[in-house]
Amino acid sequence: MSSTPSKYKETSSRCPFPGEATECEAANDKSQSQSVNPPARSRSKKTFNPQLILENNGSVARDHLASERTFLAYVRTSLAIASTGVALVQLLTISVDASTNRSTTSLTTEPTSQRMQAYAKPLGSAFVIFSIVLLITGLTRYFSIQNALTLNQFPVARLVIIISSLILSALVIFTFAILVAG
Repeated sequence: MSSTPSKYKETSSRCPFPGEATECEAANDKSQSQSVNPPARSRSKKTFNPQLILENNGSVARDHLASERTFLAYVRTSLAIASTGVALVQLLTISVDASTNRSTTSLTTEPTSQRMQAYAKPLGSAFVIFSIVLLITGLTRYFSIQNALTLNQFPVARLVIIISSLILSALVIFTFAILVAG
């Protein structure tokens, strides 16, 4: 821990409208003037506090907005992977059977091949499960970064990136192998 003062000073989030002159604000000012260092709270309560109000000194707002954008990128990636899983199930189970009349095609639920049919649902499920795990990872990472920024630190996500990349690479390679072999 460094002895430099943190630019992330947490203010009370108990007031309904911060900045207005209310009894709540007056009580907070009184409690802040009595103690410079508020009593330490448990880590889980502080980490997953849904309402955190910080003083905007330096790059505080920029850092937290960047953290929110990163979380939204996790959400977007998770949705894309889940959609890919659903699309794969549909691709591998629905075949287009051209009828004698070329102007109309009928969609049937006949499998394109028995081997592809056997892998369709497990492969699609694997993509959807991975997307859920990625979404949960993004959520926990968002709150851990939010907590670390208030402590003037930043946790690096090397392991999360490596594991996610390996799992997604394995799913893509396995999907490609099934499509080529089918």
